[in-house]
Amino acid sequence: MATMTSNESKNTKLDTNEKGGLRSGMTDVKKDAHAVREDLEVLKEDTAQLAAHATSQAVEAVKVGAKSASEVAVSSGEKLKQYHGTMTEQVKARPTASVLLALGAGVMIGRVLAATRR
Repeated sequence: MATMTSNESKNTKLDTNEKGGLRSGMTDVKKDAHAVREDLEVLKEDTAQLAAHATSQAVEAVKVGAKSASEVAVSSGEKLKQYHGTMTEQVKARPTASVLLALGAGVMIGRVLAATRR
């Protein structure tokens, strides 16, 4: 019959404690892993909801922007019609002055462009 030394006795106790501790630790790790999976699922759902909300907000902003741009375009078109009408009346009232003004402007622009090419 073999007798155990005190070191062997301590090693046997450590092995038993380590195995129990290892099982307990593995159980804790499994519980933690399960909790992490559940948290990831909740995070995934929250992210999907956030993306859907952001998309709807972006669509709404685009609609508002398009409406605003349309209103600006209509307003600009109306103002251009008014300016065109006013200019047409001015040319009809003073045709010679209008032609001379256009000719003078053309000569000035031509000189400026010719000077920049040199």
